[in-house]
Amino acid sequence: MKKYSCSVRPIIVSLATLLIPVLMTAQPMSVFDYLAVQDVSEVTITTDLTNLLELQGEEDQKAVLSFVNSENVTEEWDIKVSARGKFRRRVCEFPPIKLDFSKGDLKNRGFAEFDKYKVVTHCQENRREAKEAVLREYTTYQLYNALTPSSYEAYLLQINYVDSKGEVNNLRRYAFILESTQELAARLAVKECEDCRGYTPDQVELPAENMLAVFQYMIGNTDFNLSMVRNLKLFSNSEGKAIPVAYDFDFSAMVSVPYAIPARELGQTSIEDRVFLGFQVADQLMEETLAHFEKTREELEQIIKSQRALSSAARLEMRTYLDEFYAHLTDLRELGKVRTYSQMRQTAPLVVPAGAKPEDYGVRR
Repeated sequence: MKKYSCSVRPIIVSLATLLIPVLMTAQPMSVFDYLAVQDVSEVTITTDLTNLLELQGEEDQKAVLSFVNSENVTEEWDIKVSARGKFRRRVCEFPPIKLDFSKGDLKNRGFAEFDKYKVVTHCQENRREAKEAVLREYTTYQLYNALTPSSYEAYLLQINYVDSKGEVNNLRRYAFILESTQELAARLAVKECEDCRGYTPDQVELPAENMLAVFQYMIGNTDFNLSMVRNLKLFSNSEGKAIPVAYDFDFSAMVSVPYAIPARELGQTSIEDRVFLGFQVADQLMEETLAHFEKTREELEQIIKSQRALSSAARLEMRTYLDEFYAHLTDLRELGKVRTYSQMRQTAPLVVPAGAKPEDYGVRR
């Protein structure tokens, strides 16, 4: 799994420097890897901000992505940008966006042809709240990366938003770019399943599904659904089993955005309530998964501690919520030598995600 710095430092590497590793490796480097390996910390997106902010449609519009290289020369990419995220577009003052690079341009510059990237932007115009929300969700992706390579990698930077018509004030805010789905599939040597629905336990790589479910439980997130393929992607491995990979953690207690509301239909009365929504698995698999989380605990704690751009209060909240998860695992251990699926489900034993079969969750009706 790739590791990148989350620090914000000046850009010091030119595009020419990039071409050396591209020529020396079998596969061209992606734009995402370029930003990460070269530690790009700030970019500018110039586009029609009025159209992007007011219409917030999914239509692509022309934009220029630029940054200054080590030779103090501005590098520019002609791209397309669009608003994305149906719910966030409704509740946010600034929508999440998608960057669409030209495959021809990528090829001509010696990059891999991974051309579409989601960007998680600030939601509210309050600068402190916007910064905290972006950094908390970015840190949550880092926790996911530390637990499993079957997760979207994220890259933090600051974006200068410039209105091409000069009618809207410029903005400078934190954001992070997500690894493209095609890039993730290539990294894991799997194939995206675009039309999959209604998966049952026998069709899924259960260790991967259990890992995802425990992660969602750890961060207090119920805003996902395997049967409906909500807020996750499914990938098929060499054995034809589906590997689920989650995204969008803004409704989790770990991120705790102002617009998050509890999923009362799933037994939550507060977003801090943990509800386990994983498939029924053998107790031995559950124990192995929980043991992996315990083994990784110090690394997860360090990820939160090291995110110095976050306020000390936010870091304390995240660490406290993480500590409560581990205290819960310790309590379960005291009840028996092997922690069981039924123990994980004890807060809401009859809850079944929408569209799912009750028997897949140990519920007999």
